[in-house]
Amino acid sequence: MSSESVLQVAQLSTILIGWVGLAVSLRSHRRQMHAQMFIEFSSRIHDLLQELSVETWAAIAGEVESVPPRSAELTKSCMQCFRIIADLHHLHQAGYISPDLWKPWRSSVHRMMQGPLLRREWIALEPRFDHQPELCRFIRGLISGEGERKARSSGICPHCRQVALDPS
Repeated sequence: MSSESVLQVAQLSTILIGWVGLAVSLRSHRRQMHAQMFIEFSSRIHDLLQELSVETWAAIAGEVESVPPRSAELTKSCMQCFRIIADLHHLHQAGYISPDLWKPWRSSVHRMMQGPLLRREWIALEPRFDHQPELCRFIRGLISGEGERKARSSGICPHCRQVALDPS
């Protein structure tokens, strides 16, 4: 092997190692961004939970039979909850939230929307989200249970068409 061939192999190896390093860095950055997003939305949800009474949160979770009466404070809290759901849904549709990160959030939102309190508040507040028809269809599908059944049966997110790694 001539010295020129050795030099070419060395240059090619350097370029290849550079590309591998770049790919590893990009993957690491993406995972870090997903972790940051998870932490940010978890913080927003935590802040919302701190504002709610235990009775209200129990009603949202569907753990109690009685639903608190409508009030301005309750409507404001539900509006914040729907705003968080809207943000998560929009980021997921745009591809910024991976199916693996979206799956537990979607399940939690589905469970919450099965409770009578958020159903009642959604009916009252849905017109404020009419500029987001995809979100309205998504939440209506969760309330009826249709969106969750489709996602489970196909393994494909009905909103962004990404394939979930674990459709169960």
